[in-house]
Amino acid sequence: MNYIIQLNAFYDRLEINPLNSSEIALWNALMSINNKTAWSDKFTVAASVLCNKAGMKNTSKSSNFFKARNGLTQAGLITWKSRKGNQAAEYTITKLYSDLPTYSVDNSVDSSVGNGVDNGVGSSVTLNKHKQKHKKTFSRNRKKRTYDENSDYMKLAKFLQKQILINKPDFKQPVLQTWADDMRKLVELDKRDKHDVALVIKWCQQDSFWSTNILSAYKLRKQFDQLYLKMQASKGSSPEPLASKHDDQIKKARREREKFVLYKYSEVGNDLDKALPMIQAKYPEIDSKDKALRILYPERYMTAGGVENGY
Repeated sequence: MNYIIQLNAFYDRLEINPLNSSEIALWNALMSINNKTAWSDKFTVAASVLCNKAGMKNTSKSSNFFKARNGLTQAGLITWKSRKGNQAAEYTITKLYSDLPTYSVDNSVDSSVGNGVDNGVGSSVTLNKHKQKHKKTFSRNRKKRTYDENSDYMKLAKFLQKQILINKPDFKQPVLQTWADDMRKLVELDKRDKHDVALVIKWCQQDSFWSTNILSAYKLRKQFDQLYLKMQASKGSSPEPLASKHDDQIKKARREREKFVLYKYSEVGNDLDKALPMIQAKYPEIDSKDKALRILYPERYMTAGGVENGY
């Protein structure tokens, strides 16, 4: 296994399928140990060793460790099985990339290796060309991202498509993967808020002029700043009124609540069972794990309906 390529593939995967900090730390700990075994298909390691390496509480009863391990298993990143007695569990790490095809030098070159300097250099150059060619191909392929149906960017792409179809029912089916990638660039590269993107989509498709001009995610990204300013300026056409002082107070209170929940969660080592009573003492409305998790990991609970309502 190639350590660097595996790591790149893992962190590329996180952009679409995020993990919590404990799961990421445990996966890296397993990778480090597997590296020391010269990438054996199966290897054994004690839970205490993994806890220590991942920065978790060094105890066999650490629920955080078992939750993280189960999370990695459910994500298809590892497989493991317990063994009899006090023997350490056996692990296998899922390979996240495909091997490049291997190439051998022409037979005529092989047969003459050692007979002259020129042949040796020629074989090296030939092999190097093959490697460079396929390295470039692999690099290009890695840049092509695919977006799951539940990805926030795919939801935004579909939301734009749906709003366009309201005005133009015969609108041609777009390449939604391309649209989703433009949505990602708008959020990640241009630093635009997903909530604002949803609002601008809804507003521009209700505007008589812009609804005929914004017919792709690329056009939306290109004109986004102008659209956002016009949406803010047009009181009557905006899908929601300009924020009042009351609205600002609500948003501020919500941000404070999110910070408090995150702080208490991290304070007890990401153990929600321990954090929940402290959270409920200050915010009684958070009366279940599910509500706490929605605050901690909002991206996991975003639904298509949420997008349609402007998040």
